[in-house]
Amino acid sequence: MRTNPPVLAVHGGAGNWSEEMLEKAKLELAKALERGYEEFRRGSSLEAVVEAVAYMEDSGVFNAGVGAVPTERGTRRTDAGVMLGPGLKVGAVGNTRLKNPIRAALRVLQEGRHVLIVSEGAEEVSGSPSQGVFDTVGAVALDKDGTLAAATSTGGIAGKREGRIGDSPIPGAGFYATYESASSCTGVGEYIMRVLPAKEVDILISMGFDAESAALAVTRKMTRLFGDNTFGIIVLDKYGNFGYAFNTRAMPRGLKDSVRTLVEGP
Repeated sequence: MRTNPPVLAVHGGAGNWSEEMLEKAKLELAKALERGYEEFRRGSSLEAVVEAVAYMEDSGVFNAGVGAVPTERGTRRTDAGVMLGPGLKVGAVGNTRLKNPIRAALRVLQEGRHVLIVSEGAEEVSGSPSQGVFDTVGAVALDKDGTLAAATSTGGIAGKREGRIGDSPIPGAGFYATYESASSCTGVGEYIMRVLPAKEVDILISMGFDAESAALAVTRKMTRLFGDNTFGIIVLDKYGNFGYAFNTRAMPRGLKDSVRTLVEGP
């Protein structure tokens, strides 16, 4: 069995970040990397991405978890999805009132009965009380056994209609993981769901593209179709190579492996 140095990458969402919020986001991303990377000592890439995303949901700095933006009625609704490359195992939840929808998504994956559960059903799966208060968050990881995983969580679009679900809990759209790659996307869900960029990145990598080239190619396509300020993505391939691209003002992001921790933005 091949042994790899574990790699974890995270993003805090592509958007029009102010300098002040961007600095706060970078500090929280560094902490999320530390929290997620700890899971490699006792778990797999799946646990790493879930814990990194759960930390960001708890931070209140991003549009996820307690930081979720309000709907048109002033309520807060959260979506999340997680995927494990081997077996293409997926769990996702949508339109929940949960503080940590990523943990509910993990339970859906572990149960293996369904892929996506929404509203009250998702809250029952989580076993957690409903809680909740600048952008979609995500994580991708590769563990020592070569297993890839991806996770994404969001509060959606500010002022969205009740019941709206975006790309974040949709495999192939907001997140995707196979034996070849793991991706987490951020941006305008209504556009992302039409293209399935996380799936397209995986196809490109399986054809021989490197992670960076695949991320750039898909981002250029999104920009060509829908314009600027619509999309961002982070990618890991099966060798631990990292790629990212975005067409917004900024997309704070970070990477941690056995020798370095790197957090940057825009």
